[in-house]
Amino acid sequence: MIVTVKKNKNTKLKILSFIILVSMFVAYYFYMRDEYKIPVQKTMAVVKIDSMEIKKKKLAKKLEKIIYKEVESSIDLIGQEFIIDVKVVNNKVLIVCDPDIDISAVTIRYGSLALVKRSIDDIKIAIDLAYLVNSKLDEEKEEKKRMEIQKNEK
Repeated sequence: MIVTVKKNKNTKLKILSFIILVSMFVAYYFYMRDEYKIPVQKTMAVVKIDSMEIKKKKLAKKLEKIIYKEVESSIDLIGQEFIIDVKVVNNKVLIVCDPDIDISAVTIRYGSLALVKRSIDDIKIAIDLAYLVNSKLDEEKEEKKRMEIQKNEK
C-alpha cells in the first residue's frame, strides 16, 4: 500500500488572507484610537471642572466655619444672655444687644472692624467679616507652610 501526501497548494491564499486580516485589525485600531481620543479630552475637562467645584465647596465650608467661630466668639465676649439678634448682612455680622452692657471686650478684640451704634433701645455692633476671613485664611496658609518646613527638617 502506497500512501501519498498531497500538498495543499493554497498556502499563498492562506498567507494572503492572514495579511489582510492583520491589516484590518491595524486599521480598526487606528480608527478607534482616533474615535476615543476626543472623549478622553472631554472627560479630562469634566474632571477638572468637578475638582474645581469640589475645591469651591471645601472653601465655602471653611469660610462658613470661620464665620461661625468669629460670631460665636463675639457673642461669648458680650454674653449670650444680652444678645437680642444676630444677622449676617453684606460681609458684616450685625449683633443687636441690650443697651446697658459693657462692649469693651468686643471693641478691644475687633478694634476698628467693629462699628458700634448706641441707641436708647439697643446697641448695634457691625463686624467686618471680609478682613477677618482673609486674615484667618492667611494664617492657615502660613501654618501649613510651617508644618511642611518642620516635616522637611525631620
